[in-house]
Amino acid sequence: MKFGYVTPFSRPEHRIASVEYAHTAEAHGYDGVWVPEAFGSDAFTLLGRIAGHTQRLHLSTGIVNIFSRTPALLAQSFATLDEISGGRARIGLGASGPLVIENWHGLAFDRPLRRMREVVAILRMALAGERVNFEGEFFRLKGFSLLIKPVQPRIPIYLATLKPQAIKVTGEIADGWLPIYLSADALAQRLAPLDEGARVNGRRASVIDIPMSVLTAVDNDSAVARGLCADHLAYYIGGMGTFYHELMHDIGFGEAADRILACWKSGDRAAARDQVSAAMIRELTICGTPAECVAAIERRRAAGITHILFAPPHGSSVAQVQTTLRALSPRDLGLIGE
Repeated sequence: MKFGYVTPFSRPEHRIASVEYAHTAEAHGYDGVWVPEAFGSDAFTLLGRIAGHTQRLHLSTGIVNIFSRTPALLAQSFATLDEISGGRARIGLGASGPLVIENWHGLAFDRPLRRMREVVAILRMALAGERVNFEGEFFRLKGFSLLIKPVQPRIPIYLATLKPQAIKVTGEIADGWLPIYLSADALAQRLAPLDEGARVNGRRASVIDIPMSVLTAVDNDSAVARGLCADHLAYYIGGMGTFYHELMHDIGFGEAADRILACWKSGDRAAARDQVSAAMIRELTICGTPAECVAAIERRRAAGITHILFAPPHGSSVAQVQTTLRALSPRDLGLIGE
């Protein structure tokens, strides 16, 4: 079983502590760090900083969107990250959504799956050192080639997708799938479209790496950990567009999601948090005392999950993030290399 972590990025103290988190993770046997990006700090600056202070951790965007940078710029950025890190880069891409793409970047959120196919195709060609001549619906490139060579002959590409058709495309074109906010049962139900897509290219879903991002908080007071996760879930379900609200309906938490959304729209954030059910906390998060969190990991391992990304809730303090990374140490739990 492999463990990675999502480095917190929402507050300045977390960005400042990003190297400290990476040192802790590397010392405790974590596989890699995943750096998100929304409309705060960018991912590549933090990854470059972490790259210069680590030797082993894989360095991944988790995720950057496919609209705000051209495929050529993405190729340049990932090739540079791979070079300066000695071949530790991983590519994590997603479509994001209208809230970010239209309201923040001022771009049309148009046919994201078609765009994703083109971005991945161009990245594959450019990072392989080919001269890119490409005619697509979104991009037309002529005679482009990178003047930098990545260390890895093929940098793995991971896609963050939610809906069956998008998951199918992931199985078809990607090396990894990045699910988020899913129970173990809901994850298993989504393997069918992943496998369907993989079969297009003559492979099985079992060859696709699936780092499952799970909200994770360790605290000796279980209520504190649950409260952090509930606040985070309420924000995403109520305040981050429609995708996560729809996802909750898809995986059996629709009634709670409707209540969360109604409270959020009314401006009552505390009430929205209170509508996050105990079942949602149990199935969608790893939180509580160290022993409770280890038991939650074991349930996921028993369900066949082989790669977990611990994602601290936005409200976590630096001390709480460090506590979580140390308490769930792959080295101390004896899970390295399983």
